[in-house]
Amino acid sequence: MPVEDLIYSMINRKGLTLKLELRNYMKISHPGIEISKPGYLKQRMKLNPDAFKYLYQSHNKNFYSDPEIEPYTYEGYLVLAADGSDINIPTTPETVEKYGNASKRGGKLRAQIGLGCLYDVLNRFILDSSINQVKFDEMRIAQEQIANVQETIGNRYPFMVIMDRGYPSTPAFLQFIDTGIYFVARLKSSDYKAEQQKLKSSDEDVKIELTKSRRRNYIGKKEEAIMMSRDSFLLRLVTVTLEDGTSEVLATNLPRDKFPQEKFGEIYHMRWGIETAYEVLKDRLKIENFTGVKPTLLEQDINSTIYVSNLAEDIICDIEEQNSEHLKKDYKHTMQLNRNISIGLLKSDMIYILLEQDASKKASLMQALYNEISSNVVPIRPDRHYHRTRGQLASNFSNTHKRSF
Repeated sequence: MPVEDLIYSMINRKGLTLKLELRNYMKISHPGIEISKPGYLKQRMKLNPDAFKYLYQSHNKNFYSDPEIEPYTYEGYLVLAADGSDINIPTTPETVEKYGNASKRGGKLRAQIGLGCLYDVLNRFILDSSINQVKFDEMRIAQEQIANVQETIGNRYPFMVIMDRGYPSTPAFLQFIDTGIYFVARLKSSDYKAEQQKLKSSDEDVKIELTKSRRRNYIGKKEEAIMMSRDSFLLRLVTVTLEDGTSEVLATNLPRDKFPQEKFGEIYHMRWGIETAYEVLKDRLKIENFTGVKPTLLEQDINSTIYVSNLAEDIICDIEEQNSEHLKKDYKHTMQLNRNISIGLLKSDMIYILLEQDASKKASLMQALYNEISSNVVPIRPDRHYHRTRGQLASNFSNTHKRSF
């Protein structure tokens, strides 16, 4: 089975049994030809999972380097978010050994992968991803991804990175400050506790002393050099009030003249985009529905799902931009595309577009897909909240959350 067919078959994957997946794909691409499951999986084992990472990063580079495209920015900055998520995988001795056990002490073995992503929250692209053991250093992975992100987004726009409270790290902050990386990180109450307690206003430049106790845990590690490079540094601490009325302290190095304190509530709220991206991967695209149990197959499925997610978001954003005036003015409410239906249509029709050799027919199929996606819209209702009942039993098949494929 050629590499092209391997890739197309994974893009077309819908979470069925492998026998049906192969039957459906071969019926579309090579009518009358069959391929056995062992033969297919043998070919899959030869494919580097990073092939899909290369594909989605190449797609992203084309987007950011296109002079006719103006990416969405906030005050001229691309807004990136770093976060990790657990991915449930089949539990076998091999997966537990490679990725780790996520169960509590003494519990039944449960293998999981730790997925770390860097995400453009306004343009809705996963820029980089890393497959790790379930318990991994999120900030270290984020630092590596941030260091390499310029290869994808280029130098047209500066960027900021938003991180949640699991990320703050003094060596990382120092490295970001030294290299000119702008960041916004939510602090726990125990982070720089003495400095937080002495805050006199909602926006201060605070002197962080690098005391012996703060340096102790880094002695003998690679972070030792940067921790010993100075005795103190300035860190801007901004207090924001969240929607539930609680106050949180954010650490940042964004310039005050361009980003006054009142903007940080909106900035931190944008971090929620990466949570939505993970929800799309898990719930809409069924990333945890794997075709096999071997690590190579698992990583192929994860990376191919990220590629499909980026492809879908690119098409959805493109259609929303083309129809922005129509979606705002021609309905009672401001409308947006139905993402669930859009993804279902993409998964249903994209394989025919990819396999079509005639350029005019390919363009016609793509336009038909655009038109059908454009017709499925739902209203945007801001500030809508639902009461969350913990522990409530739910049906396996929700009437309000149907699958699109």
